[in-house]
Amino acid sequence: MLVVLRALEREDLITLHKWQNDEEIMRLARSFPDHVISKEALETEFARELKGDDTGRRAYIIEEKSSNKPIGWATIRIHQFQRRVTTADVGLALGETTAWGKGYGTETANLLLDEVFRQLNLHRAEWWTYAENNVSVQLAKKLGFKEEARLRDAVFFDNRYHDLVVLGLLRQEFESIRTAPETSRDKTVSYLQSP
Repeated sequence: MLVVLRALEREDLITLHKWQNDEEIMRLARSFPDHVISKEALETEFARELKGDDTGRRAYIIEEKSSNKPIGWATIRIHQFQRRVTTADVGLALGETTAWGKGYGTETANLLLDEVFRQLNLHRAEWWTYAENNVSVQLAKKLGFKEEARLRDAVFFDNRYHDLVVLGLLRQEFESIRTAPETSRDKTVSYLQSP
């Protein structure tokens, strides 16, 4: 086990603010990397999660298990615009560039999917990113997500328009991947950790 997910705490906002104002990190974390955010706006964005009031979004800090050092953040956003809740968006970003390329993103995504399908008992997970974000698209596909839609010229940054890609993973696809023989998949033990 390389990482654990823990609840976001108010003191994490300092590190989160640093990460969310780093264009290189945000280029991979969201669809408008040239956007900056103030500490106050960031606190407002996460206020309900910090209080435990938002049942539709879960925010986590990704910690490197060996050092307990925060290396990124992750979210699950539950779609609540239907009468029956069936879907959640998953997202993650590694804010420490020294953590890139070490399997932390894959393990974090697997933890999020365990939460979506095994704890929340939802039917599908969605993964949104802009089309040129090859790291994100390849990670989603590695986990079994399939491209379902492409929204043409949906976001604007770097002085041009970019397509958004929507990828989806159904519960039965997730379960069939997880029950595959050990030799044909990455070995991941999943759990969330409380502070």
